[in-house]
Amino acid sequence: MQYVAITGISSQVLKDLQENRIRTIEIHSPHNFFSVYSTDVGDLIFLTKSSYDDIKAGTIGMLARIKERQVAMHRLVHRSGEMFEEGETFAARLQLELQGIGRVRTVNKAVMGQPFLVDADSVTYLEAR
Repeated sequence: MQYVAITGISSQVLKDLQENRIRTIEIHSPHNFFSVYSTDVGDLIFLTKSSYDDIKAGTIGMLARIKERQVAMHRLVHRSGEMFEEGETFAARLQLELQGIGRVRTVNKAVMGQPFLVDADSVTYLEAR
């Protein structure tokens, strides 16, 4: 099955998701933001601690369902002496519910600005290597 992949998630966040089954995460990185932006509530996604460039066939991660999704813009103002600088960043918050463990079968070509998609299989705990 094809999933949107969210990469570079910390081991602690994945452990919390596994232990509590529900976890809210906030996404700031551009490659993950484009992936999250293409999802909706109810979608299944693939989360892994592996970095964006290191995902390959056999990579293990978690499968989670999106329970809530919020996308927001944050405005930043920085003052240095008489000079003001303004900037804007986007962030996405996802409330996730653990569905199981998955293993990547194939990676679809990653293109910046597009969601990062992988074909993955759901595996039982004993099959995950």
